[in-house]
Amino acid sequence: MNETQNQTKTKNQTVLISGGSVAGPTLAYWLHRHGFTPTIVERAPQLRDGGYAVDFRGEALDVLDRMGLLEGIRALDTEMGDAAMVDAEGRQYATLPAAVFAGDLEVLKGDLTRMLYEATREDVEYVFGDSIASLEQDEDGVLVTFERGAPRRFDLVVGADGLHSKTRALAFGPEEEFVRHLGIYTAIFNL
Repeated sequence: MNETQNQTKTKNQTVLISGGSVAGPTLAYWLHRHGFTPTIVERAPQLRDGGYAVDFRGEALDVLDRMGLLEGIRALDTEMGDAAMVDAEGRQYATLPAAVFAGDLEVLKGDLTRMLYEATREDVEYVFGDSIASLEQDEDGVLVTFERGAPRRFDLVVGADGLHSKTRALAFGPEEEFVRHLGIYTAIFNL
């Protein structure tokens, strides 16, 4: 290994991931497995419960299997059935097959988040109850200031903090500059 390859190998090893739900811990799992040192910062004071169900099919099932999580996830399957549409008198007039809404395997987001946390907590530093306040990139990496904690330097920063990512806004500018509204709305609720 020459000197340039060695410098490249030792650089970009510390990675801050903003978001401790699904994408963040999954990325942290794979980064750690490949020799990186990931840290996850999550603004919630603890793991979040609830959220939309997460569906898996195809390659995603292979990824869960390679992570050693597939059987545990299968045990948490919601086993969603068909959805019946009824009129005001309670008469069924249509059926929507479960395949329209769920994948081959569907789990509640909170259950998945807990499973990913358990799979990574020994190898990944978790910082709960904090979030990124500012990012300052230079030739040595990224200086990150936090809302509550002391500033720290990382080689890389990844935003896995959801649809309206504060990290993306800090890195690239206001969301309004990049959003292209499609005119679609959705509402999710527990029943």
